[in-house]
Amino acid sequence: SCFASVCASPKQSTVPKVAPAAKLHKPPGGLMAAAGGVTAAAAGSAAAGGAAAAGAAGGAGTGAAAGYSSQYEAIIKARPEFASLGPLFKSCAPVRLTEEDTEYAIHAVKHVFPEHLVLQFDCTNTIAEQRLENVSVMLDLADAPDFEAETVLPLASMPLNEVGQCFSVLRRPAGLSAGKMGCVLKFTVKEIDPSTGEAEEEGYEDEYQLEDVEVAGSDYSRPLLLGNFRGTWEQLEPGSEREDDYGLGSRENLQDTVETVMAILGMHPCEGTEAVPPNARSHTVLLAGQFPGDTRALVRLSFGMGADGQVAMKVVSRGDSEEASEAVHSIIQEA
Repeated sequence: SCFASVCASPKQSTVPKVAPAAKLHKPPGGLMAAAGGVTAAAAGSAAAGGAAAAGAAGGAGTGAAAGYSSQYEAIIKARPEFASLGPLFKSCAPVRLTEEDTEYAIHAVKHVFPEHLVLQFDCTNTIAEQRLENVSVMLDLADAPDFEAETVLPLASMPLNEVGQCFSVLRRPAGLSAGKMGCVLKFTVKEIDPSTGEAEEEGYEDEYQLEDVEVAGSDYSRPLLLGNFRGTWEQLEPGSEREDDYGLGSRENLQDTVETVMAILGMHPCEGTEAVPPNARSHTVLLAGQFPGDTRALVRLSFGMGADGQVAMKVVSRGDSEEASEAVHSIIQEA
C-alpha cells in the first residue's frame, strides 16, 4: 500500500526531461525547498512594479498564475513586437534578480506563449547622479540549450525610482523546456551634471551581474476552474492515465505537505479537497490544470502518513493527451 511506507521511486516518464533538482522521492526536503522558492517569488512581486502579491505563495489553486497573466496582459498587448507570438498562456510570478538596497532593482517575469518564452525585466534605477540608457539583459543560454534567442527589446532609459521594461524573446520547442539562464544587465551610463540636472552627452558602456533566471516545468501549468471534477475525469480517455508512487520522507503534518505539492503543480484544487481534516493520517486532493494549447490535466493526489511520520504520495493523472498527463509527473519529479 502507498500509505504503509515510503514508496518506490517513480517509473520513467517519456516527457522531455527537465533540469534535475532534488527529486521528490529523495527525502530530505527538496520539496519543501521548492515551496520556499514559490513564497520568495511571491514576496518579490510587490516590488516588481505593481504585480499584486496576493495569492502568489498559494499559487496552487488560487488562480494566481492566471491573475499574473491578466495583470501583464496590457503590457504585452502594448508591444506590437509580440502580436505574432499568439495568445499569452501564462505569466509567472516576478522573481528578483538583484539584492535588496542595491543600485538597481531588477525583477524578471516569464511569459509563456505557444512557441515562445518572453522574459520581461522590470528595471529601476536608484542612483540620482546617473542616467542609464539603452538598457538590456544579455542572456547566457549554455545551460538552457532548448531555447533560442530571437529578439531583444531594450529600454531606452531606466527611470529613476520608477519601473521600466526591457524584453528578451526566446523560441522554445514543444514540451516542458527548462534550464538556467545567466543574466547580465547592459547599459550606457551618462552622468548627471549637478549644476543643471541634465545628463552629459557622452556616456560609457557598463554592465551589472544579475542572478540567473530558472525555467522549470511548473512554469507551463496554470490553474483550471472546474465545476465537476469527477464527471470530467470520467470523460477523459482512460488510456491517458498515468500513476506513480512517491516517498516524501518525514513531514510534520499532511496539510503543509499538501500545500507544498499544490504550489509546485500550480493547479486549482477542486471540491474543497485542499483542506486536510485535523489529525488526519490520509487525505486525497483533486487538482485541475492546463498546459500550453489549453490542454487539460486532472490529478488525484493521495497522501498517507505512517506512525513514524513518513509520508507517501500516490499521483494519478489523466489529460486531454498522454503528454499532458505525463507532464504532471515530470513536474513532480523535478521538484
